[in-house]
Formats: sequence, C-alpha cells, structure tokens
Amino acid sequence: TLLERQGQIVSKEELLEKLWENEEFIDQNTLNVNMTRLRKKVSEVGFDRIHTVRGVGYLVK
Repeated sequence: TLLERQGQIVSKEELLEKLWENEEFIDQNTLNVNMTRLRKKVSEVGFDRIHTVRGVGYLVK
C-alpha cells in the first residue's frame, strides 16, 4: 500500500485494515512498532524514504 501510493499519505487506519484483516484487536502502537522494524530492515539496503506524518499516517517519498 505504501509503495503503491508513493508520494501520498497513507493513514494509519488504512494500514491497520490492510495488514491485519482478522478480527483480532490491533492498536496503533503495534503498527508503530512494525513500521520501526520495517524502516530498520529497508535502511540496511539504502531505502530510507518512509516518513511519518505525525497524527495522520505514513508517506514514501
């Protein structure tokens, strides 16, 4: 979703719906932790274009 919408803000709510489709409760902290892990992994290969838009969501530039 982030790469498909590069240059556009993707809301946290949209990411939560796309990534966790089951009925289990997942909160925004879970998303934040996973985004931190994703950033760390992709930065190892030189991809550091995932940005947080505070209070809204994430953006890939």
